[in-house]
Amino acid sequence: MLASITHTVNLLAMAVSLWMALYLFGRGFPNRATLRASLALMAIAVFFLDTYNRFHNPYKDTPNLRAALLVIAFVCWYSATFTLLTDEQQKKFRRMKLTLYWLAASAVALLVTAGVGVARSPQEMLYTARLEWDLPTVLYGAAQLSSSAGVLFNLFVQRRIRQTEEGRLFFTASWFLVFALGYGIFALAVPARTPRVIEDGFVFCGIALLGLSVARYQSLVERRTIWQDFAITFTGISFITALYLFIAIAVGVHAQYWGNIAALVISTHALYDIGREAVERWRMRQEKRLRVRRNQAQMLEDEALRLRLDKELTLLLQALNASQGLIAIREEERLTVAATRNSLPLGRSAPEYLSAKEGLTRIKGEPDGLAYVVPIFEGMQPIALIAVGHSNAKLEYSSGELELLEEFSEQVGTFISIINARKVSMHFAAARVTKSLTAGVEADFSKSVEDALRHFADVLYLGRSSLAEWAEIQSKSHVECGKRLQHILRAAVQALRPEGERPPEPLPREWYNFVVLYDAYIQGVPNREVMARLYVSEGTFHRTRRHAVHGVARWLAEQKRVGRLNSF
Repeated sequence: MLASITHTVNLLAMAVSLWMALYLFGRGFPNRATLRASLALMAIAVFFLDTYNRFHNPYKDTPNLRAALLVIAFVCWYSATFTLLTDEQQKKFRRMKLTLYWLAASAVALLVTAGVGVARSPQEMLYTARLEWDLPTVLYGAAQLSSSAGVLFNLFVQRRIRQTEEGRLFFTASWFLVFALGYGIFALAVPARTPRVIEDGFVFCGIALLGLSVARYQSLVERRTIWQDFAITFTGISFITALYLFIAIAVGVHAQYWGNIAALVISTHALYDIGREAVERWRMRQEKRLRVRRNQAQMLEDEALRLRLDKELTLLLQALNASQGLIAIREEERLTVAATRNSLPLGRSAPEYLSAKEGLTRIKGEPDGLAYVVPIFEGMQPIALIAVGHSNAKLEYSSGELELLEEFSEQVGTFISIINARKVSMHFAAARVTKSLTAGVEADFSKSVEDALRHFADVLYLGRSSLAEWAEIQSKSHVECGKRLQHILRAAVQALRPEGERPPEPLPREWYNFVVLYDAYIQGVPNREVMARLYVSEGTFHRTRRHAVHGVARWLAEQKRVGRLNSF
C-alpha cells in the first residue's frame, strides 16, 4: 500500500510540475521571476521522474543526480523570490545572494563529480533518506538549509507579498517547500524510519498552490490571457496524458515505463503550445505596431477621414474575399455611411436595427446583400458600424475570418474614438450645450476623478489627492478627509446604478457604466473578469470606462454647484 501511494504521488508530482514549468515558460517569458520558477519546477519534475524510475529499475542508481536537482530547485525558488524584492533591497542583500549561489554551485559540482555520497538501497526508497556525514552530503545539506532560509527571509522582508491574495498563495506555496525540507530534517533526528510520501506530499501541495495562484490571479504570467486559459489547458493535457497511459496499460506496458510515457506526452504537447505562443506573440506585436501607426495620425478632415475609411474597407474586403461592405460613423444623431462597396450609398443613414446589439451579429433578412454587422459602442451610444456581405468563395465565413472582422472593428472604433476626442478638445467651447452641467469638468478634472477611483481603497492617498482639494472637504485630518472622499465617490458611482436588482449575467447594456466602475474600482475585481462578466472586448471595456468616469465627474460637479457635495 505504501509503495503504491508513493509511486502515485511521485508520478502526479512529476506530471504537474513538468507541465507547469513549460506552461509558465511559455506564458511568462521573459519575466525573470517566471524563468527561475520554471527552472525550479523543471528540476523538481526531473527529480520525481528519476525517483519513479528508480523504484522500478533498482539497478540504475543516480542518488547524487537527485540531490543536485533538489539543490537547483531550492536555489531557483530562492532566486525567484529574490526578484520580488525592491531594487533597493536587491542591492542591499546582493552579497548574501552571491554567497548562496556560490555554496549551491559548489554542492552541485561536488555531487555531480563525486562518487555515490547519498546512495540508498531500493527498500529505503519508500522512506526518507539517511545521509552519510561526508563532504558531498554536508554541502548538500548546507545548500538546502541556506536556500530555504533565504526564501523565508525574502518573503518576510517584502511585506507586499503578504498583503495581496495572490501574494499569500505564493507565500503559502513557498512554505510547503520549506515544510518538505523540515520533514527531512525531522526524519534524521528520530530513530524510526519515516515514509517519504509525506515529504513528497508537501512538495506536491506547494506546486498545487502555485498552480492555483496562476489560475486565479495569473501569477508569474507575463502575457495577458483569459482567466480560463490555465484551467482549460490543464484539463486538456490531463485528459491527453491519461488517455496515453490508459492505452499503455491496455496493451500491457510495464509500470516502469509509465513515468517516461507521461513525461514524453506532456513535453511534446507543451513544446507545441510554446511554439504556438511564440507565433501568437509575434502576431500581436505586428498588430500593435499597426495600431500605433494608425493612432499616431493627425486630426483628419471629414473628406480625408472618408478616404481613410474607404481604404481600410477595401483591405478588409480583400482579406475576407467579399465584394460588399460598408462603414458608417455617427454624425449628430444618426449613423451615416462613410465608406461603401456595392452597398448603401454614401451619406445615407444606416438602419437603426443594425446597431441594436453589440458584437458580431448575423443580419436577418440580409438587406442590400449584407450578412454580418459589428456595431461599435462608446458607453450607451453607437459611434460606428461595420457590415459585410457574403464571401465570394465560401458558403460561410470561417471563425478566423469572423475574428478578423471583430478585430478590424476594434481598430476602427479606437481610431474614431480618438478622432472624436480631438474634435471635442479643439471645439470645446462651441460643443458645450449646457454650461451649468459641464462647469469645471475638463480633461484634468476627469483624470483626477479616475485617479481617485483607482486608489479608492487607499484613504491615505485619497486624503492627499487633488480631488480632495477640489471638493473642499472639511476634516480634522487627511485620513478623515480620505474617508469622506471615499463616501462621496461611492455615492457618485451608485448614482449610475439602474433601478432594481442586478440581473444575472450577461448583463443588459444599461448596467455597463455602473458595473465597469463599481466592480473594477469599488470591489477591486480585475479588468479581465469584468470584461468576462459583460462579454465585451478590451476596447469596448475601456471606452465604456472612460464614458462612465466622465459621468461621475459631471455628477460631482453638479453636486458641488448646488452645495450638496459635502452632505454625503
